[in-house]
Amino acid sequence: MTSAKLRTVLLIAALLSTAPFAAAGYGTGNARLEKLYGNFISPCCWRENLTIHDSPVAQELRTRISTMVQAGRSDDEIKSALVAQYSKRVLALPEGSERIWLFWVPLVASAVGLGGILLLLRRLLIRSRAGTIAVLPEEVLAAASLEDEWTEA
Repeated sequence: MTSAKLRTVLLIAALLSTAPFAAAGYGTGNARLEKLYGNFISPCCWRENLTIHDSPVAQELRTRISTMVQAGRSDDEIKSALVAQYSKRVLALPEGSERIWLFWVPLVASAVGLGGILLLLRRLLIRSRAGTIAVLPEEVLAAASLEDEWTEA
């Protein structure tokens, strides 16, 4: 496949991958509604926010939010009404300490993982400079050589 054909195939694949979001198309042109839709999870399956989820329940909730906005209710009033009906689970981003955990746990886990990788790389680099490439401790290597002697006899 030539590079021009490959680029065309990749471009088509990229465009097709965005089709579900364009098809959902709940962008109303109203920034406040779009923000509100993004703040709530669809209560039918609890997986996607109202901006992209396409189900009768999500459509009903979008209509309800739109009606409340047209009635002049504030964002906090809308949020309170939905939380009262569906619990805090309807919020796309949790509040309070739950939100702090959502931010810090992945950050700390990533830092610990990166630190572990760096320590492993440092250890391997020190061993390669010393001329030994084996990663196993010397006791394990000695035990393995004893087993080889026993099986040869």
